[in-house]
Amino acid sequence: MKRKYALYPIVMSACAFLCFITVIIVFAGVVQPLWGRMMFLILPALILGVVAFFAVKGKIGVSATTIWTTILSIVLLIASVFYVFLLGIWTAMTTTTDIQYYSRAYAQIDEIDVVEQIFPKAIPADAGDIVFTYTPLFLQGGEVFELSYTTTNEELTEWVTLLNGEAEWIGSNRRWYSENNWSFDGIEATRYQLDWDGGFNHGEMCYVLIDETVGRITFYYSIW
Repeated sequence: MKRKYALYPIVMSACAFLCFITVIIVFAGVVQPLWGRMMFLILPALILGVVAFFAVKGKIGVSATTIWTTILSIVLLIASVFYVFLLGIWTAMTTTTDIQYYSRAYAQIDEIDVVEQIFPKAIPADAGDIVFTYTPLFLQGGEVFELSYTTTNEELTEWVTLLNGEAEWIGSNRRWYSENNWSFDGIEATRYQLDWDGGFNHGEMCYVLIDETVGRITFYYSIW
């Protein structure tokens, strides 16, 4: 290379790119990756790449290349670390409603015995009117996992048979709220209470609702 001093920004640009790839790999495993926001982390590699380009072309000299590369490397590193921290917070606060991420969300809670035994590992192919919500556990906020969909009477009958043998409490959803002194804010359906530790301010709960009048089944798990 004619202008060897250009190696400095080239190497720093390559390092920045490797850091970008590392962050992409790490955050690609979350329930819902924020791809658009992650793309901003390619900027340090591009900016240092521009410095390298001008150095190779001889547009800037040794001193200017060294100074600009050093300053930009420090500033961009600090900015990138701060941005990755923000990216982690944004990811942790993202509520997922896209059904394509259902399996990933399920994997976050499948270590709960009752969830692993009862909840579907994948959304049934014949499910209709699907509603899905997953909110990850973050700071004082609770983790919520909920799947609701309509299905056939035959499928509901199979679920009822299974749940009758697994639930610790069965009855009207409204009655459950009344018996536990909670204000009713749910839907009227048959509630199959799978697990509840009795907590109010902090607790863990898991249940299934079946509304046979509209052919809907709802799976719910939360810890707060």
